Amino acid sequence: MGAIYDSFERQLDVWSRRYAESPRDEMIQLCLTALEREELVTVGYREDLMLRRLASMKVTHDVHEIVHHALVWAWKDEEMHAIYIRGALLRLGNWYLRANTFTRQMAGAIAGWASSVRQHVSWRHAPLSRMGASFITAAGALAGKVPRDVRQHLNYGPFRNFCMFNVDAERTAWLCWKRMAELAEQIPDFHPNAVADFCRVQADEERHARLFQILADVLDDNDALAEGHSTESLTRRIGEVSEFFLPRRLRRNYVVRNSLGGGGKVWVLEGAGVKPKLDFFQQLLRESKLAERIRDRAVEAGRPVKELKVAIKPTFMLGYDRSDTSIITDPPLLDALARYLREAGCDDIAVVESRNIYDRFFHARTVREVATYFGIHSPYYRLVDGSEEQVPHSYFRGFAQYSVARTWKEADFRISFGKMRSHPVELAYLTVGNVEWMGGRCDEFIFAERQAHRETAIMMLLDEFPPHFAILDAYESAADGLVGVMGCPRPKRPLRFYAGADPLAVDIVAARHMGVRDPRKSSILRAASHWFGTSSEQIEVVGVDTPLADWNDPYHNDISTFLSLIAFPVYVMGSGRGSLFLPEMDEAAFPFIRPETFTERIGRRGMRLLLGLRRPR
Repeated sequence: MGAIYDSFERQLDVWSRRYAESPRDEMIQLCLTALEREELVTVGYREDLMLRRLASMKVTHDVHEIVHHALVWAWKDEEMHAIYIRGALLRLGNWYLRANTFTRQMAGAIAGWASSVRQHVSWRHAPLSRMGASFITAAGALAGKVPRDVRQHLNYGPFRNFCMFNVDAERTAWLCWKRMAELAEQIPDFHPNAVADFCRVQADEERHARLFQILADVLDDNDALAEGHSTESLTRRIGEVSEFFLPRRLRRNYVVRNSLGGGGKVWVLEGAGVKPKLDFFQQLLRESKLAERIRDRAVEAGRPVKELKVAIKPTFMLGYDRSDTSIITDPPLLDALARYLREAGCDDIAVVESRNIYDRFFHARTVREVATYFGIHSPYYRLVDGSEEQVPHSYFRGFAQYSVARTWKEADFRISFGKMRSHPVELAYLTVGNVEWMGGRCDEFIFAERQAHRETAIMMLLDEFPPHFAILDAYESAADGLVGVMGCPRPKRPLRFYAGADPLAVDIVAARHMGVRDPRKSSILRAASHWFGTSSEQIEVVGVDTPLADWNDPYHNDISTFLSLIAFPVYVMGSGRGSLFLPEMDEAAFPFIRPETFTERIGRRGMRLLLGLRRPR
């Protein structure tokens, strides 16, 4: 093993003796160390930096693509590790530990920036950045935070040197998480899934070490492929670690079971008025060949169509008043879809929704009660509350998502039926994000003590229980503006429907029509691109392919842009866990669980005024 590994092994021995009678204290030391290290590599492996470094390498486009994707996959792993262990620490301790947690994370971020600049940026290209990075490194050395064995690797040089350094670093991380897994078994009040989670991180770190070893082996000191190595041999060796480290086009097993990122055709139909809405919707279902896709799925499953279980995920639980239907899937369309599926031969059709954060504040917010309020019922489908049927599931990748709605999991054919809505953070909230309520509650992945990012929780569901088809309702009423995801006082009438077998392709096309030229500006679509891979060149639009007229996205003016930029941190840190961000709920149907205080009433009304969140008049 390398010097870094040996040094950490000695440190573990010191802590083991010091905390022999207090495994919890040893665990806290390890968690803080892990957090600082994971944040360091999260910053150090960041995509924009790696892209600039790879651009200077003397390799072919194919090799560049393979190495880029492998490093992005490792980077996203490390990012998940950092947010997971930070959440664990915030849940564990008092104010002092919480303050120490944020301090160590910040220290890791600073160290990650400094080390990455020194390793990947030359003095000639960025003298000021190099000067700042050198100062931070020198200060860290004086404080004993940067050992001599590490300092010698923090210099610009061949990329393979960086890879060799990280082989040792990843193995050291593996050792840290291994010890944490051992201690977690000795701490009774620790999270019940902690041991399995720590072991999963161990496996990640071991794969990362293997990946960096491969890159160090195949590259020479001139940042080119070494003699005796080829694109094919590099692909084969990385695939042996995991095919997920390869771009989608080079994967073999994964693409068979998951259509996300595959591109293909996206049907876009635009009507001339509201009255022929159902006719246009039926036309969309026929032209997009939904019935054929169901028959193909029956062949894959080895069962007749009538025995297939079909699950439809609409969106209506953010609905707050009958006067605003811009944020709910149109009930007549839902009925028409179920009727079409019946005519195609499907007997078991379920419409699945789950409760959201509003049930923390209002009565009568079960799925059945909200559906009844909005007139969502039909003889062609049964209604399922996904919150009441969560079953345990061990996900292959990701963290803090431990369950899934049984109906969604067991479905043979899944349909995400979303509604076109703008979003202050995501810009466009469409069919990909629509599945997030099929697992754990969304509010578990938003606030400071979260152990996974919201988009990670969504990707985990999409990875293992992907929709087989996506439909986007953007016809009679669509939510535009700063907080369109929550409601819209002046909804738009795009008069459009979107559909396709790849939800990500559907969302990319719809987002482009909404003015989001780069889908990677949305954290959900960016995460989906990282997880599943996609390319605009692989998407074929059938029908209308023009921007929506008069659509005001959250960045349409300076004030809205500023509010959008601060929306996420304000909601996470200053909303009282969502308490201030409540719409003008129909209180006759959904009364408050407890009376509003004076400050709550003023705060909520002020926030609605600021965001323009009010009922349509």
